[in-house]
Amino acid sequence: MGGLVNILLNILTSGLPCCLLAIGIFLTYRLLDFADLTAEGSFLIGGATCVTIIANGGNPFFATIIGMVGGLICGIITGLLHTKLNIPKLLSGIITMTATASVALLIMGSTKENVVFANLVTLGTNDTTIYSIFYNPEIIRNQIVESIVMAIIVVIMITIIYFFFGTEHGMAIRATGMNEKMARAQGINTTVSKIVCVAMSNALIGLSGALWAQDARSMDVKSASGFLVVGLAAILIGETIFGKRTFKNWIISVALGGIVYYVIITVAIELGLPTQLKNLLYAILITIALCLPLIKSLITKLIPKKEAKGNA
Repeated sequence: MGGLVNILLNILTSGLPCCLLAIGIFLTYRLLDFADLTAEGSFLIGGATCVTIIANGGNPFFATIIGMVGGLICGIITGLLHTKLNIPKLLSGIITMTATASVALLIMGSTKENVVFANLVTLGTNDTTIYSIFYNPEIIRNQIVESIVMAIIVVIMITIIYFFFGTEHGMAIRATGMNEKMARAQGINTTVSKIVCVAMSNALIGLSGALWAQDARSMDVKSASGFLVVGLAAILIGETIFGKRTFKNWIISVALGGIVYYVIITVAIELGLPTQLKNLLYAILITIALCLPLIKSLITKLIPKKEAKGNA
């Protein structure tokens, strides 16, 4: 029983930060129709900035906010590259993501004297995170408290996103994603809409990185690798399983997709899958998630035929 509880807590502490990651990618990928590859860079900057500030004795709540701001800045840069310099969406994200690796090295290098670059920052037992404020990390790591804190932050951010996209500015962003030319004809400043949406998206991803890094109590330059795939898989899985009938349902589905994704990963590892094959499992999950709508439609077509044959 204790082993099952630990597995569930591991799923929550890994999946809840990725709920924000998935929602962040969802804002650009689904609402704005913007293929933004900045995600991994924003995740890295958010985590690196947050852990570095804490390692230097900073307040963990301030560090988390600054991590979110770091992601926000990455999004603004990507938005400006696309809208002001007319660089294609895909390349804009790639440029920013590439630059963040070097920026993260500089940020993490500031934890030690006379060190310009560092690819790893680890928190000591005396360093306080937003989780360990509520328990003593030297005695025990309380994953229940961590899960509750993460869940509260996720619910707050989902609520903010939901109400924002019900406002005039939020509807302008959605209109830009649906039909940019028509939105411009209606007097919407599509340039501002794009920059704001991409900035919000990467702010959420930066916050996700900050939460994840504090849970792991470390951040490495390679830690963010693969999280773009995780976010996309969470979106596809959530939409297929939980649906997208309304905007509120759509956001919640995407968030729950992040939890389901880690349930699948954890079950696979518990069944004996070597950790070296996790990337292969990621690729298989993405393929299955992309095929789920087709499988679902085939099943719905076959069911009436069986019922009709039975009645005949």
